[in-house]
Amino acid sequence: MKERAECEICGRYDYLEEHHLIPGIANRKLSDKYKLRINVCRACHNKIHNEKELMNWSKKRGQKLFERKHSREEFIKVFGMSYL
Repeated sequence: MKERAECEICGRYDYLEEHHLIPGIANRKLSDKYKLRINVCRACHNKIHNEKELMNWSKKRGQKLFERKHSREEFIKVFGMSYL
């Protein structure tokens, strides 16, 4: 993942946190393995985890990134379901 100096959601230049696009304890390691992470400010990171619409966006974005190099079938095999 290319490092960015601003939040990938709102564009704010602020303290950035790493967000794993596919949630869950087991999926965290898989998100690391497949580089399914983005840099977000604390406010947007909290919104992702508290707003269903943003969490759905996160899962879909993660799957789209995965599918740039792998198939949908592989995504389902690795993560257990499709978000698209």
